[in-house]
Amino acid sequence: MHADTQVILQTCRERLIDTVLAVFTRHVGRANDELFAMMDRAVDQDLRQLCFDAVSLLANRTPLLLQHFRAAYVSLFDEAVERLERQDGHMPTRLPDELELVDEEDFELDLALTKLTTRASFNCAQPLLALDRRLAALLNGPRITPEDNPLHPVTLYRALFQALTALEAGRELAIFLMQAFERQTSAELPEIYNEINRYLIESGILPKIPLTEPHTHTPAIRSDVSGPAAAPAIPATAAAMSSLSSMPADDVFARLVGSLQSLAGHPVLPPTVAGSVVSAVAPAGPLMVPPSPFGHERLMQTLGSLQRGPLVPGAAPGLGATPLDPWASNVVAQLRDTPMAKGSPPVDAMTIDIVAMLFEAIFDDPELPAAIRAEIAKLQIPVLKVALLDKEFFSDRKHPARRLLDVIAQAGLGHGEDENPRSLETIRSVVTTVIEGFESDIGILADQVRRLEAFLAEEDAQSRDRAVGLVAGLAQRERRELAAAHVAAEIQTRVTRPGVPGLIVEFLERGWSQVLTEIFVRHGPADARWTQAVQLMDELIWSIEPKLHPSDRERFIGLLPRLIQGLRSGLAHLGQEESWSEFFGVLIQRHVAALRGEGATMSGVASPSPPARPTTPAPVAPPSRPTPPDRPGATTSDDPHLRLVRALKPGAWIEFQTERGTRNTLRLNWVSEFKGVYLFTNRQGENAMTLAAASLAAHLRKGTARLLSQNPLTERAVIRLMERVQPPDAAPDA
Repeated sequence: MHADTQVILQTCRERLIDTVLAVFTRHVGRANDELFAMMDRAVDQDLRQLCFDAVSLLANRTPLLLQHFRAAYVSLFDEAVERLERQDGHMPTRLPDELELVDEEDFELDLALTKLTTRASFNCAQPLLALDRRLAALLNGPRITPEDNPLHPVTLYRALFQALTALEAGRELAIFLMQAFERQTSAELPEIYNEINRYLIESGILPKIPLTEPHTHTPAIRSDVSGPAAAPAIPATAAAMSSLSSMPADDVFARLVGSLQSLAGHPVLPPTVAGSVVSAVAPAGPLMVPPSPFGHERLMQTLGSLQRGPLVPGAAPGLGATPLDPWASNVVAQLRDTPMAKGSPPVDAMTIDIVAMLFEAIFDDPELPAAIRAEIAKLQIPVLKVALLDKEFFSDRKHPARRLLDVIAQAGLGHGEDENPRSLETIRSVVTTVIEGFESDIGILADQVRRLEAFLAEEDAQSRDRAVGLVAGLAQRERRELAAAHVAAEIQTRVTRPGVPGLIVEFLERGWSQVLTEIFVRHGPADARWTQAVQLMDELIWSIEPKLHPSDRERFIGLLPRLIQGLRSGLAHLGQEESWSEFFGVLIQRHVAALRGEGATMSGVASPSPPARPTTPAPVAPPSRPTPPDRPGATTSDDPHLRLVRALKPGAWIEFQTERGTRNTLRLNWVSEFKGVYLFTNRQGENAMTLAAASLAAHLRKGTARLLSQNPLTERAVIRLMERVQPPDAAPDA
């Protein structure tokens, strides 16, 4: 190797490792603060211990760690350069008979390195691409792949792992600290690589490849290129990739782009066509990234025209030979295959590709009614424009554009066009307003969200009003069926106490039980009247006990008028007060004896025979009504479907399938106090249907009922999209 070449390589090596070490040293205090905060929030004991070990290592052994890190990187760098000099590239491929199972810990390490280096590679895509070409030119060899480039982030992370291992850090702790290192250095890494590229340019290595200047701020999702000859070869692409590298690591859009590139087999190179990547084959001559023939401005203008009506071939440059219908369900998919989309700035091209897949996931949602799907299809172009202008659309669940799609989907549940045309008319009016008025201000979307939410709130209030009478009747019917058991249980716990005289027992069982039953049926056990009636039983029993202490006598004197009035009032409400007049006469004598401190038994005073209970016709329960699962004495089932039913809350939507195969989507309008009765209606509070808990659980078990997702439409679509583009070898929680 030429002496000059050796000097240049060693300088690149020293600049990279020394600058990275300096950056991490500056941020090690912030890393400690982050770890302490994580330890405070951690619920899992293992995570708390991991944070503690990481803080301890950074606090006590950082200088030694940096020393080992530097030595390991220099060694790995020199080994990689030696392989490149021999031009044998990768390590020798293992023969089939040498294959063996991958150790679980090695797989975990490889997976962690892949995640870390993929993020770093994506953020530094442009400078790393240039470094690959310049190192190849410096060594007079073929194009260098990222895996062979000794300056690539993967070499840094391998060296850091070796350094941590040398300090006897366990594998889990080492990976944890590598993640902390990545968080503290990722923001400054692109500029470090830009500086190395500038040094190579100054050394005469491929000076024709222009680089983004370190302090040039380019607006996100913006390009000044207005035509094929309007700019030099690189600025449009460089600006686009610069805007991507500034995004946070947890940005959904950045993760989607990274996953798409990983699936294509090359997670570093910027895409030129939506869904594809630049070929890995080295072109002849100096690397020149072509400009975007269709700038961001022209793309947005064309979308604005398409938003308001179909475009025929030739209506705008780059649309191809196929007419575009903005209301077609696949218009974004059609758009991404046009020359305009393929020739747009890379970020715009990727955005079109991702939005197309997002709408595919939306239209495949089985819970989306056909009429609502048609209205959402009309919003594809406005939503695409939003995504091109604001990448927060993909991450922010409350973004006005996402809320608009979610509320429209929510409004479509529970009725069809024939049941309530006013709802569909309102949705169509909202969609039309967006199509005609949206340019770039998302305020119009937020206004339409509020308009539609107000309409739904009014509709829900009307639905509740319609169901009030039905709910009251159902509640009384259920309480009537349960009243006898509940009343008997309350009375039994009191009459079985030692020393309760027969006079009181008879009154409670044959007289007061009717008062309790009436209150339970009309108002339920949560009502204050029920609580007061139960309390009167306890006070009645206490009132006839001997009062031996002054405090008891004082309490008795204050209590007695309210007690007698409460008992008489309860009986009078049922027309039974006169029937129990003899009981109250004897009760007065018992109270006098109690006030004197005498026992409850009085000589010469006979307990009167209480009147017979009036005969009232017992309510007949419907024959199909099963025993409510929470009724006293009922067996508690471990059936998961029954547990699901008991956990349901009003507002849940369930799709029922009839014997004829038709489907009906109804909302859970009301759940009885004892979770025995479930009332379902459509959105208007009509088409009411009641089911017992066991019956509903049976429907869910058989598949004739299906609980619809509680997650918003766009959230479900983003989740399916992330699952679709997740690399095949990624961990389930990646």
